[in-house]
Amino acid sequence: MNLRHLAALLAAALAISGCSSGGGDADQPAVVERGSTLTIYSWADYIAPENLKTFEQQTGVRVQVDAYASAEEAVAKLRLTQGTSGYDLVVMDGSYVPQLAQNKALLPWDKSRLPGIAGLSPTFTGKSWDPDNTYAIPKTGGSTGFVWDSAVVKTPPADWNGFYDRFADPAVKGRTSVIDGAPSFVGSYFWGNGISDQSTNTADYTAAQQYYEAKVLGHLKEFNSYPRANLAAGDLVLAQAFTGDARGALLDGPKTLRFALGAPKTDLYVDHWVLPKGSKNTAAAHAFVEFLLQPENAAKETESHGYYTGVEASRKFLPKDLPFQELVFFDAGVPADRFVPAEVTPARKLAVSTFQRLKAVGSR
Repeated sequence: MNLRHLAALLAAALAISGCSSGGGDADQPAVVERGSTLTIYSWADYIAPENLKTFEQQTGVRVQVDAYASAEEAVAKLRLTQGTSGYDLVVMDGSYVPQLAQNKALLPWDKSRLPGIAGLSPTFTGKSWDPDNTYAIPKTGGSTGFVWDSAVVKTPPADWNGFYDRFADPAVKGRTSVIDGAPSFVGSYFWGNGISDQSTNTADYTAAQQYYEAKVLGHLKEFNSYPRANLAAGDLVLAQAFTGDARGALLDGPKTLRFALGAPKTDLYVDHWVLPKGSKNTAAAHAFVEFLLQPENAAKETESHGYYTGVEASRKFLPKDLPFQELVFFDAGVPADRFVPAEVTPARKLAVSTFQRLKAVGSR
């Protein structure tokens, strides 16, 4: 966002300073106050440092970002605190939005103050979890696959079962990781074996637990949703990873690192910006999200963390020789039915309980 656009946004906020934020409590000011603090709860390394710095300089708002390890951790905090989380803006997996909205843990957005949403790809908007994007404004989208070091893993894994088969290789033992979250880790058993991840058959989850206990846990170094640094350093040579983090590993690590999307199925997720109940700075939250919806800034986000923001005009601001573009635009040329949209249904509870049991076994 350039200075002219930001000035216009702030002027509009001043013009309605007698109103609420449109998404917050009735006593919330709509003015972006210089010297105030915007507190964000997000995945780690998920906002471009350059954008944070520029926003702070242009608005006078200090931005503080705290990181969570899993989406479930963030959901639990918002549900349990009920307006006292201390956060003004949260990054949330779209699949969790319905339950949070139903539990009145979220505030609606004032979309009149977010004109940038008109530039979002329809792939990212109007999803079943929030058809009108009342509570959730798309931030980034991605999928899940696996990274391996081809200097160590001599036979490239072609699908989820092939990936987990490699864990028993003596050359990789103790240098492996899986994502620290139920949907991605437990889900990959279902995607790899032709079973719907919406199954509520407890026998399927028992089979998943037995599968992972036999193939994975005895060879696992860690549950890690951010394996980028450890892959780059060589501490990991085989890791389940989100597309953006995988791209970071390929950028930072040895030239022998490789990536493949999970197969025959894998997930499609869209992370969103949500306003938690109790947000004390909804004005700055609106301004920050609108700032990131500007194509130039959206492009900086993609360059930083490797995920596509859905801002279609941002592509023209990306370098033509952007490395590993296939991980940014991960769905290009891939059949749509390969991707399973993330959803929270009764099956998620079974996946989470299975994941908790697996972590308990893995920590022994």
